[in-house]
Amino acid sequence: MGCLGIALTLITLSACSGSGSFVSYQKEAFDETQVTASATKTIAIGNTSSDKEQHLRAIGFDRGSNAAGHFRIDSITVGGATAGTSDVVIPPGSALQVTVTYAPMNLDPSQAAYGGWVTGENERWIPKDPEEVGKEEEGAIYQRAIIEAVYDYPREGIFYVELVGEATEGPNGEEEAGGAFATCTPGGGTACYTGGFALDIPDLAPGGPKDLEITGPIRFSISGGEVTLRMDDFPYAIMYLRSEEIPQLPSGVTATMIISGAQGVEAKGTFDGTRIDLDGVGFRIRVALGELTADQAKQGVSAMVDFELSDLTIETVKPLAQGLITMKLETTIPENPSGNELFDQFLSGATVIAVMEGELSF
Repeated sequence: MGCLGIALTLITLSACSGSGSFVSYQKEAFDETQVTASATKTIAIGNTSSDKEQHLRAIGFDRGSNAAGHFRIDSITVGGATAGTSDVVIPPGSALQVTVTYAPMNLDPSQAAYGGWVTGENERWIPKDPEEVGKEEEGAIYQRAIIEAVYDYPREGIFYVELVGEATEGPNGEEEAGGAFATCTPGGGTACYTGGFALDIPDLAPGGPKDLEITGPIRFSISGGEVTLRMDDFPYAIMYLRSEEIPQLPSGVTATMIISGAQGVEAKGTFDGTRIDLDGVGFRIRVALGELTADQAKQGVSAMVDFELSDLTIETVKPLAQGLITMKLETTIPENPSGNELFDQFLSGATVIAVMEGELSF
C-alpha cells in the first residue's frame, strides 16, 4: 500500500497504514512577516512506497479559505518537474513539492471556520472608562488559509495543510500591500514580465498610446500549459490627467489615475511557450486630485473615483521571441462607472487599449 507523508522542517506525517479512506492534517506556520514583504516555504508531500505510485486528483486552496489573498501557490513539482493542479502522478519514492508564499495584504486577521473550530472572531464590544481606552495591548494578527490535496489512488483521502502567518506593519507603517510593492523572481513555475505598459484612451486623451509609470514587474504563475495571474500582485500603473490635455477637465485641474489589480481576482489561461492568453482579468481604477508620485500612491490615496473593470482578456499579439513579448488588452468602460459626474462624462463608454511590450523571463 502506498504511503502518504508530508515533510516540512524535518516533520513527517504518515497516513498509509490500513485500508479505506483517510484524512490527514498538518499546520505550517510562517515567520512574522511585514506588510509589503513575503516569506516562502516548500511543502513536500512524499510517496514513501517502494512500488506503488500515488494519484492526486486535485490540489489547491480550500474554497473561500484564502479569499483575502494573503497566500499564494508559487509552484507545484514532482521530482523537479513542473506539475499541474489536477491529475498528478507521484512515482514511488518521489514527492509532490508545493511552494507557497505568504505575503500579507493588510492587517486584518482571518475570520473563518474549518471543521468546527473558528479563527479571527470579532471581539464583543464592552463599554470602557474613557481613561482606559487605548491602554490595552494589541494581540498578534494571524492570517490563515487551507490547502487541500485530494487523492484517489492507492487510497482515497484528503491531506489538509493549514497555513498560518503573522502580519505586522510595513517598514514605513504600511497597513496595506498589494501590487504597489510587486516583486518577481523567475524560475520554478514563475514567469516575470518587465517592460512597458502603454495606455490608449482615444476619447479621453487623444494622441495615441501613452507610456505609464509602472511600479514593478508583472508576475505570472505557470504550471504545465496553464498560466495564472493573481491580480492582487499586479503592480500600480500611473497616468496623469491634465486639463491642458483633456478639455473635459476644468482649467488648471490635474489628477492622477492609478490602475491596479482587482482584489481577490485570479485570471487564468494558457501558455504554450510563446503565447500568454488570459481570461478573467480584473482592474481597479482610482483617480485622485493632484499629481501624485508612485511612492505617494503606494502609501494610499483619497480617491474621487474608485471602480473596477472585470472579466477582461489579455492576449498575445507578438509571440515570445528572443525574450521579448507583446500582449494587449482592449475593453469599453461601462456607462457611469464611478458615480462621479465630472469623470463619468468622459469615462462612460470610452474605449481602453493597454499594450504591454517587454521582456518575459521564466
